[in-house]
Parts: sequence; C-alpha cells; structure tokens
Amino acid sequence: MRVILEDVAAPEVGLFEFSVQATSEMRITAARARQLVGIYMGNYVGLSLHGETPDELVVRDNRVYWRVPVILSGGRQGRIGIAGAVDVDSENGELMIDDHLIAEIKENARNLYASHALQPVG
Repeated sequence: MRVILEDVAAPEVGLFEFSVQATSEMRITAARARQLVGIYMGNYVGLSLHGETPDELVVRDNRVYWRVPVILSGGRQGRIGIAGAVDVDSENGELMIDDHLIAEIKENARNLYASHALQPVG
C-alpha cells in the first residue's frame, strides 16, 4: 500500500522537516470504495467506466482518502485503460468529485477509446 501526502510544501534546497497528524476511523474498505466509485460512474458518467480496488491512501487536510482508479472497459476488449481517479473518504464514503473531474475523466476515456480503436486486432 502506498500513502501519498498531499499539500506538503518542500523547499528546493535546505532542511525539509514536516510532521503528519491524520486520524481516520477506517470504516470504508478498499473494496467498498471501489464499489462506490463504480456505482457513481455507472449511474452518472458512463456504463463503460468502473472503479478498481485502490492500493493508495491519500492524506490531505487531516483526512484519509482511498484513491480509486477509474477504469475504461469495452465489451470484448476488456480493460482499455485508466481514465482517472476518484478520492473516497475512508471514514464516511464521500466521493471527492466535481464537474471538472467528471469532465476530465470523460475526456480521458474518449482519448483512450479512440487510441484503442486504432490498434489492429490480432
């Protein structure tokens, strides 16, 4: 498991000192975070998009989030690629998603699909 510390300002040179204090009651498992993202993607963004079980935790603003990859899949093609990621609060399951992120995921999915469609089969 990888833990990402966001919003940490590091100097270009010199002493780098920081401390992290984040407490979270991990009520949402990685598998449940994947499910929540998959449900959201299928209901509001696109049926070919779903969540993948995350292997990253993000610490930001004294909270802990699962970073769930959003996968584009096609019928017979299977998994095409990663279209983005959604952070899910590990305590309450809230998805950190907005219109900008949805637009970015849709654009990435279109680009992935277009590049995948151009590849020869076999």
